[in-house]
Parts: sequence; C-alpha cells; structure tokens
Amino acid sequence: MAPETTTSFPLTPAATNLVAGLKVADSQAPATGQMFHVSGLGQSFYFAYEQLRNVAEYREHHLLLRGAIERYLARNTRLDRIAPAAAELITELTQAGYLKNDSQPLATLTRIDELLAQYATMYQTLHALKRLSHAATAKWFWQIASVQVENLVAPNPRNTAAMRFAYEHYLGAVDRGAAGQAQSGDQRYQTALYCAVQRAIFKSDLATTRSHCVATTLPDLMHQPVEHFIELNQLIDELYQAPVTNRLFRLVSRYGAPMRIITRLTLASDSLGTILNNRDETLSRIRALCAQQYIEVQQGLKGRIIKSIMFIFITKTLIGVSLEVPYDLTVHGAIAWTPLLLNITFPVLYMTTIGARIATPGRQNTEVIASYADRIFYNTGTPVTYKPKRRVSSKTLNRTFNIVYTIGFLGSLALLIWILHSLHFNIVNGAIFFVFFSAVSFLGFRLRQSAHELQMLDEHHSLVQTLIDFLSTPFVRVGHWISDKYAKANIVTTLLDLAIEMPLKTSLRLVRHWIGFLRDKQDEL
Repeated sequence: MAPETTTSFPLTPAATNLVAGLKVADSQAPATGQMFHVSGLGQSFYFAYEQLRNVAEYREHHLLLRGAIERYLARNTRLDRIAPAAAELITELTQAGYLKNDSQPLATLTRIDELLAQYATMYQTLHALKRLSHAATAKWFWQIASVQVENLVAPNPRNTAAMRFAYEHYLGAVDRGAAGQAQSGDQRYQTALYCAVQRAIFKSDLATTRSHCVATTLPDLMHQPVEHFIELNQLIDELYQAPVTNRLFRLVSRYGAPMRIITRLTLASDSLGTILNNRDETLSRIRALCAQQYIEVQQGLKGRIIKSIMFIFITKTLIGVSLEVPYDLTVHGAIAWTPLLLNITFPVLYMTTIGARIATPGRQNTEVIASYADRIFYNTGTPVTYKPKRRVSSKTLNRTFNIVYTIGFLGSLALLIWILHSLHFNIVNGAIFFVFFSAVSFLGFRLRQSAHELQMLDEHHSLVQTLIDFLSTPFVRVGHWISDKYAKANIVTTLLDLAIEMPLKTSLRLVRHWIGFLRDKQDEL
C-alpha cells in the first residue's frame, strides 16, 4: 500500500479554473416544458440502418450522435435558404435510437432552429466576400452546428470544463521543443496543441475539435469578425493532422493516462471542489478509479474486437468478394476457394488472436498515475513536464537500427509474398489479402493502444512478442495509410448513403408528411 499523504498543498491555477468551470456547468438548468413526441413510422428501418452504417464507418461510440446530426444537416438543409429543420432532425434521431421518445422539450427544438438560422446568416455574410469555396465553408458550419445541436439534445457541460482544464494543463506542461520551432505565444502552436489534446485525451474528431476550438478562441461567435472565423478554421484544417500536431499527439497520448483518469473523476463527481480540498481523498479516489477503469477497459475491449471483426467482414464482403470472385470467374473460369476462404477467415482469426494477447496494467502503474495526478492538481513544488523520450540516444546506433528496420520491413513483405505464392494466390487474391492483413494489423495495433491508454510504465515484451512486433510493423504502417485514405473516402458508407439513406429516408419523410396531411383533412370534417 502507498503511504498516506498528510501535507496539504494549494491547487494549481488550472485546477482552480476547473472547479470554477464545474460550478458554472452544474448551475445550468436543463430545458423543460412540453415534450416533442415522435411517431413510430419507419423506426425499425432507421435503427437497423444506423447500426449497419456505424459498423461500416468504425466511428468512436461517443461520436455517433454528432455524426448522425451532421449527416442530416448536410443532406437536408441549405445555409443559403434556411428553413426550420429541428422537428425532422429530432424525429430521425429518435427513430434511429439516439434519443428517447418524449425526451426533447419543444423549447430545445426552437433553440435548434434559432441556432441554424444564426449560422445561415453568418454563412451568407461570409460568402458576400466571395473568396471561399461554398462547400468548404458549409462543412465548417455543419460541423460546428452538429456539436452545438448535440449539446442541446444531450447536454454535458462538465465535459467542456474538463476539455478546458486538460488544454490549460498541457499548455503549461508540454516542452515547447516537442513541436519544433513553434513558440509559446504562437497561435499555430496553441491550435496544434489544442488539436493534439482533443485527439489524444477525448478522441475527438475534426468536427468536435473545430467546434470547441472556435468556442474557446472566438467566444460570442456571432459578434466576431468574419475574417477571424475564416483564419481560425483554415488553421484548424491545416493543423488537425499536421506533422507538428502528430508529434504533440504522441507526446500527450504517451503520458495521457493521469489526465484520462482525472477526466473520468471530473465527469463522475458531483462535488469535485470539495474532494480536491482533501488531498488524501483525491488520491484515494484516483486509485479506486484506476482499478475500476482497468476492469472496464478489459470488458470494453471485447466489444471493440467484435465491432472490428464486423467492420472487417462487411468491408471484405462488399469490396473484396466483389472483386475477387468476378476476377476468378473471368480469368480462370472457376473460383479459387482456398485463397477466398483464407481472405475471409484469416483477418477474423488474426484479430481474435491480437485481442487475446492484450493485458491490463497493475498496481505499480496505478501509483505512477496517482503521483502525476497529485502534481497536476496541487502545487507540490515539482510541476509536471512532458518531454519527448528517445530510448536510443546514440546517433550511430540509431542509424544502424534504422538500416536493420528497413531490411526487416522489406523482408516481411518478401516473406508474405512467398507464402501467398506457395498457397497459389493470384495477383488479385494476393493484393486483397495484403490490404486486409495490413488493415487488420493496424486495427489490432489501435486496439492495443486503446487498451494501454492507462499504461504509464513501459510494457515488458518477450522475445517472441518482440519478433512478432518487428515482422508486423510494415503491415501496421501500411494499414495506417490505408485507414487514413479509407476514412477520407469511405466507399462503403458512401454507397450506403446513396443507395439507402438518401432515397429511403426521403421517402419515409414524405410518407410522414402525407399522413399528417390526411389527418389535417380529417380534422376539417
């Protein structure tokens, strides 16, 4: 057991601001009044379609509602000719299972329509300048609006306070050298760090990051100069995945376990200010929360593995089989069953094996997290600083290892080609296997990273595990590249949107309006 803490220390400035921010957040009363009721027409279809699309898109669970809102806004509303849209939006979200029926006050719908009208006015003002692409700027507004609408239908003001606290902490604790030549007062550095913290700690996508960054940098947005809005959004687009942001992201993520636990504590505790007044109680809560999170991560890992397997299966079926089977029939006159079955089953088995090898941290790791949390919350005299860690300091040895790494990279590719050739894979079978093996390798790597988000101590690897990591690294890198390109042009979700979402949801909307029209006619009798 760790020794009990007896000395009291004042809160850090960021912790003081967090307590104040939570008081403001907790003082916000939810909207009340008459609730909006949604009929059940098309509910089963909406729910089933959203489940299918969410699996195909492989989006983080906490981003699903926001993503559905943005899809609706982009599909059914126009910023140059805005019309009330809240009722149809809430109807779709309720039928898709994102919201409970009779859970949204009519006042919330009014606020949503007012918000969209304000963004439409700003959009039209912006385009009076005639300098920017309509599609690009419309995306800015729909992304920001989707987050704001989500905050109205599923408010979580404590999360906003936690985000501000995390950013303030890292702004003061991250070594500026981690970002290269950026200076502490440089807006580029601050925006890059904000993006990195959002990605690493809160798993925010571009839309969520954009909305919170704009709200933090340009409060009272409707009264801000349009030029400032344009400059900030262009900077966010440039920096969200930029090399400088990725460097900061890796640093924040590597040492992010204490902040992730603190965020959980912030969201779960109704009286964090009182808890922080007692340093012993705070650290005790941190340790208990670590133990709880280790269990939840292990349980959640099973669901993520299942979701990954479903994602692979759907993508493989819709893309791989549609290419592989026609090629075999056209070129060879028959289906090559062995390559086909291996292409379908091997990625699933491989993902299952990866999941079985993931372990959770132990008690020593918990004490390290508690030590960091202590210094994050309290002025103990030893402030937290984060610097990039290089495990190989010798330049000569580093160059030698880079050569060995490159040889291993090429050797792994050559070994895979030889194995596939021995199993009589043709060029199409082999290419599909390579693509999906790489994609699964990256998904497995991401699952391991997710399970190790609370890991502060370096993981101990056996010789066999080290060899496996060495041989699989090339495919992880290729899978990362494939995942990045797939996310930018997700063919499966695009087909689902065009073939199912747009025509059928439009048809169901017309049916609902027709039923409403008939009821109006009956009321006239």
